[in-house]
Amino acid sequence: MRLKNKTFTVAAFEMALFFWVLESAIHYFVFEEAHFEFIPSEMNELWMRVVIVFLIMLLGVFADALIARIMQKQMEVAHAYNALIQAGNETMDNLLQQMHLFKSEAQRSCDFDKDVLKYYDGAIRQATDLVDRFANVDKALNENSRDDLS
Repeated sequence: MRLKNKTFTVAAFEMALFFWVLESAIHYFVFEEAHFEFIPSEMNELWMRVVIVFLIMLLGVFADALIARIMQKQMEVAHAYNALIQAGNETMDNLLQQMHLFKSEAQRSCDFDKDVLKYYDGAIRQATDLVDRFANVDKALNENSRDDLS
């Protein structure tokens, strides 16, 4: 995972750093301590800050891990959907080829009604449009998958 995929971890680090500085400033300005202590000399105060910073960081890491798991599941669903689209596209291509074969055989036959062939041409056009739409969905899904992985 790259750093851009660790958004919550980075945000948690920034919040933890902000908390640490704010806590030091509060002790200096509000509680009027003698001097500004970035690292507190009192062990109880140091322990409390470390625990809170640790919990903030842990929350960020946990959020990023959860998001990564969700993204992985979404990618698995997208790949399954892509496989389904490809299988449907291949099936439609095969059926379309069989329809063209049937049409050419019907045109050679003198007994076949030419008006029925016009309806059949409409069905072939609809099937061709459907195959094209399947291909476009497949392309869009593959482009989105590549974008998500980069």
